[in-house]
Amino acid sequence: MIELSQSPFIFVSVFFLGLGLNLTPCIYPMLSITISLFRGSAHESRGHAFVKALAYVLGMVTMYSVLGLAAAMTGSFFGEWLQNFWVQLATGILVIGLAFSMLGLYQFRLPSWLMPSRQGVAQGTLLSFFISGLLVGIIAAPCMGPAVLALLAFVSVQQNRLFGFSLFFVMALGLGLPYLVLGTFSGLLAKLPKAGAWLVWFERLMGVVLLTFGVFYVAIAFQWPFLKWIVPAAFVAGGLYLGWIEKSARLSKNFFAFQWILGSLAVAIGLFIFFTPKSGVVWEKYHAGILEEARSAGQPVILDFYADWCIPCHELDQFTYSDPRVIKTLGRFRRIKVDATSLDTDEIREAIRRFDVFGVPTIVFLDEKGAEVQALRMNGYVEPAEFTDDIRSSRLEKYIGD
Repeated sequence: MIELSQSPFIFVSVFFLGLGLNLTPCIYPMLSITISLFRGSAHESRGHAFVKALAYVLGMVTMYSVLGLAAAMTGSFFGEWLQNFWVQLATGILVIGLAFSMLGLYQFRLPSWLMPSRQGVAQGTLLSFFISGLLVGIIAAPCMGPAVLALLAFVSVQQNRLFGFSLFFVMALGLGLPYLVLGTFSGLLAKLPKAGAWLVWFERLMGVVLLTFGVFYVAIAFQWPFLKWIVPAAFVAGGLYLGWIEKSARLSKNFFAFQWILGSLAVAIGLFIFFTPKSGVVWEKYHAGILEEARSAGQPVILDFYADWCIPCHELDQFTYSDPRVIKTLGRFRRIKVDATSLDTDEIREAIRRFDVFGVPTIVFLDEKGAEVQALRMNGYVEPAEFTDDIRSSRLEKYIGD
């Protein structure tokens, strides 16, 4: 059985997401100020500074882990809301609004009374550092809010409490690692690159990513037919903007070279996706009686439960179901798609209840007698190699295509 929570790539990516959030303009300029609070005096030992920094990081980890757990626990409710036109549209507009703020059209500012006081914290107890860590999400909301919102939406549709808790736990560890290291070894602060125009460019990069997510959800709400082209279009448009149009970091020749190379690479990737033809697994649409037909014919079945608003579902179509190894493996299977985008038909609701599907994507395998092969149930994105290897190690191996 392949579970999304078993993929180390997901956790590594989220760890670096948390680490990268420290580079946002809301957080990076405050790093040295916050870290200096952990060294009450020049004579304070590294051990004491480490304990203070650890209390601060534990506060951050606690807040985000509980947030991830709550999102996973309410996953069913959240998933149902994501099937609603108005929620999809509102989510898209909200994310686009946040993206425009990161692209420089306007700026969110927090009132000064929300910012931590050096005098109140420097001599504080470990509890005060822990509480400060708990509140860091509020302090950094203008920059962290969009990324956390996207991650919450992702966790909520998985409906796996351990996964939700663990994913936000890892993200918070990435976010807190610089505080722990630099708070203990304060001499490293002098080696940090100074905040400057490159931070603004990084914020623009995050704005492009968020704008892509926002357009994606709006396109889902209106059921526009160009969903599969949004990502390559984002690579091309984002590469042109970040590589040549955005001028925030032009004063640095070295960074301008990096900016140009990264933008050119993004454009090349987008054009490659646009113009590279891809064949994929050919699916049948689920309808009442189709499973009985397969059972009568003695065919094994793969049921792919998906939804238009589900990003991992599109990743499966783009990367896994287009892989030649997967196409060959499923050659003798009855390949059926169950569209759970809108639960407005009895047959779709019945299929979801019948197979106890709690989130999408969910992939269910049936043998030639119509019985589910429980060990093969897959949730979330699965890489092609994992997908084929798991089938080859199951009792359905005899049906792998020649």
